[in-house]
Amino acid sequence: MSIKDIKDKILESATQEKDKIIEEANNEINYFKKNAHYEIESIKKSIKERYEQEAELEEKKIITEAKLETNKKVLSEKQAIIKDIFQEAEKRIENMNKEKYFHFMERLIIENTESGDETIYLGNNERKEINQDFINNINKKLKSKGKKGELKLAEKTLNIKGGVVLGTEEIRKNASLDVIFDKIKDNIETKLNQFLFQKNGE
Repeated sequence: MSIKDIKDKILESATQEKDKIIEEANNEINYFKKNAHYEIESIKKSIKERYEQEAELEEKKIITEAKLETNKKVLSEKQAIIKDIFQEAEKRIENMNKEKYFHFMERLIIENTESGDETIYLGNNERKEINQDFINNINKKLKSKGKKGELKLAEKTLNIKGGVVLGTEEIRKNASLDVIFDKIKDNIETKLNQFLFQKNGE
């Protein structure tokens, strides 16, 4: 074999080896490109899922905070309504004309009298017309109902907004406006809750 043939053989072999290396290199590049694409898509999906979860948590947090704020406002409004109701009730009692006020106090005393010989304690700012003469008229009505009819007005007054306290020094029945309002307050609050929360749910 001549030197030229040897050179041509070596050149042909080198060319084939070069082509093989290039082909393998291209295959490697395509493989990495393909895997890199999958990897990028996986990372993108992971990031998207994370942000979606964070967004969902943030949404729930905002909704929860909004509900709490709404409940606070509802509670505040409810308390304001109740306060207005009692202030209006006190104002109406305070501004009753003489006839209506007498009827109110008489009914209050009669309904809370048990034996008929209790002592009646009035508030510091009670109307002067609610005196022993007024009590004596009530005594007559109590006697007609079969009770003793011996109610007497206490000399000292109590720090109550209105109404009366009946009994003795040791045992008393509180029928003051403060206590009466407290007794009906729970009922009013229950009805207000039903009304307000029903409206909120609509």
